[in-house]
Amino acid sequence: MDDTTAPPRLSRAEAKAETRRRLLEAAEAAFRRNGYHATSLDRIAAEAGFTTGAVYSTFDSKADVMLALIAARAARRLEVMREVIAQDSDPEDLLADFSRRYATQAVAERDWSATVVEFMVVVGRDKGLRARYAEHHDASREAIASVIRGALEKTGVRLAMSPRQLATAMMSLNIGLTVESLLAPVEVTQDLYVDAQLALRRGANVDRKQR
Repeated sequence: MDDTTAPPRLSRAEAKAETRRRLLEAAEAAFRRNGYHATSLDRIAAEAGFTTGAVYSTFDSKADVMLALIAARAARRLEVMREVIAQDSDPEDLLADFSRRYATQAVAERDWSATVVEFMVVVGRDKGLRARYAEHHDASREAIASVIRGALEKTGVRLAMSPRQLATAMMSLNIGLTVESLLAPVEVTQDLYVDAQLALRRGANVDRKQR
């Protein structure tokens, strides 16, 4: 008599979630290895052990797959931001911690950074994709702007721009440094991310600009 117990069958919803998880895992591996343009839905399906039909029953397009990966990372990044905010009280320490964490990930995941930069060009040319990408991008922007507003209330410092504008500048600086790190990795150290963000933040103070 066989005492082996068969694993319980997944419900339809569970099976669908598992298919999605495996497809995203395979997609990220393929994107990081080959880049966004060189990775096809056929390749993603094959690496996940599914047919291309399984991909299309889960995602509308390759861009849809990439956006799902970006959304998941954005959600994790916001969680990290909340953890850092809970730990740090000094605004500059908070900014330095954010920047250091961002830099550590960017340096450790150069292949993913290159894929995202490649995808950003695609997004920039497609109005529909821009709107979908903005949903997650703006969530990060508003989270940073919220931290800036909190710091202003604590310190009484006035800015030469709105918190949202400064958040946009800070995000753009990180993206620019990441692109530069792909071109000249020796020039872009983790410390540069921190020093550049602190310089931007201090330079945005009204008092500094009036000296």
